[in-house]
Amino acid sequence: MIRQGSKGAEVRALQHALGLTIDGMFGVKTQTAVEQFQRQSGLLIDGEVGSKTWAKLMPVLREKDLKPINPKIFFDNIRPLFGKFTQTQVDCLNILVPCMAGQTTNNTAYILATAYHETAATMRPIEEYGKGKGRRYGQHIKQSGKAYSSSLPIYYGRGYVQLTWYENYERAGKALDLDLIHHPELALKTDVAYAIMEQGMVEGWFTGMKLEDYISLNNADYKGARKIINGTDRAVKIAGHAELFELALRRARA
Repeated sequence: MIRQGSKGAEVRALQHALGLTIDGMFGVKTQTAVEQFQRQSGLLIDGEVGSKTWAKLMPVLREKDLKPINPKIFFDNIRPLFGKFTQTQVDCLNILVPCMAGQTTNNTAYILATAYHETAATMRPIEEYGKGKGRRYGQHIKQSGKAYSSSLPIYYGRGYVQLTWYENYERAGKALDLDLIHHPELALKTDVAYAIMEQGMVEGWFTGMKLEDYISLNNADYKGARKIINGTDRAVKIAGHAELFELALRRARA
């Protein structure tokens, strides 16, 4: 239940669905719009958004989540994360964002925030700095602790999510029908890197946790969602990035 005084992701989704200015703060204007929607929908007019009001709003929100993104509004709103954009960042975002057209706004925001963090804001698939030096996966050792052939490559971080460990390359390769064990560099190709990131986060490849465990159409625990990738490492920082991406996406789809 959200009402006047509430704030956060659920309020942003509500404001998006109602066509309001999106600021994440449930104030008087938001309450008035909720009451008007409830009146039009034949609901109890109480200005609070519970399950029955959300049931009526969900189709509207789904439709908004499928709207094309206005590039200028999107880039203007994510500028605080990047400062002055490089042409490479712009080009990479113009490739990456359309790939997520079928994802919800909240999912897209967290996927983008993860890519932003894991690629050091370049927004392109990269190799891990240091290539695993000083880390167990930087040796010919599986996550299970067993050694593997020294004739095979080292499975340090590559791509948008910095895929690591023999087992993860093996799993991703089987899912995508690619030989990532012998050719881990394929994880640096844009389409492969994106498939690994999206499918891995949706299906829980990396830690067993999935996007749906933390994020829904109308709400998001961006801090908790870090467990999908890497425990709680930089969880608060990445959550802040996700909020900014989400706000930009919603404003660009208003």
